[in-house]
Amino acid sequence: GLGSAIGAALRGSHLILLEYDNGGYMNTGYQLSYSTPMGAKSSTSHVGPKQYGKTFFHKDTAAIMAATGMPYVATAAESNPADFVKKAAKAQVYAKSEGMAYIRALSACPLNWSDKPEEERTIIGKAVDCCYFPLYEVEKGQTSLSYNPEKTNKKIPVLDWLSLMGRTRHLGKPQYRGVVEDIQKEIDRRWERLKALSDHPLL
Repeated sequence: GLGSAIGAALRGSHLILLEYDNGGYMNTGYQLSYSTPMGAKSSTSHVGPKQYGKTFFHKDTAAIMAATGMPYVATAAESNPADFVKKAAKAQVYAKSEGMAYIRALSACPLNWSDKPEEERTIIGKAVDCCYFPLYEVEKGQTSLSYNPEKTNKKIPVLDWLSLMGRTRHLGKPQYRGVVEDIQKEIDRRWERLKALSDHPLL
């Protein structure tokens, strides 16, 4: 549905698009999707002697939607409910007055993430703290961070998050060290880019 979503954004349709991101196509048995983390095992990305799970990085759909020039784009997470509610209210105002608004919200699927439901808010929070899923807004082209874990000394290595889920726990094994290093480098690159966008109004 990305093509039709971009079309709606370019037309300036007055609506809110909420992407409920649980990292895969869950209703049909958890096949990998563009939002599945690299290295995650799913029904279409296996772990074995010659495979380590999904072999490519997740797509940054918030950046894609922001590139359409829509008035409001944001990311949100269930671990930060006050931030989520604030952004939902903003999206409503923008959708009514100016055009399309988009929110990408990180959620969990205990069956396919292979974790415990009572731990999922913590696990989602770790995704935010390792900067795999940073929280930010793009209002009329201006990017601003909603939360910076570096300023509160909460930033963690991505493996600390990956190790909490059965779908990615195998990445903690020595033979997958190179995969984890590649994931960490890409997350760090995206995070530094996002900070630069937030620091410089013209970017």
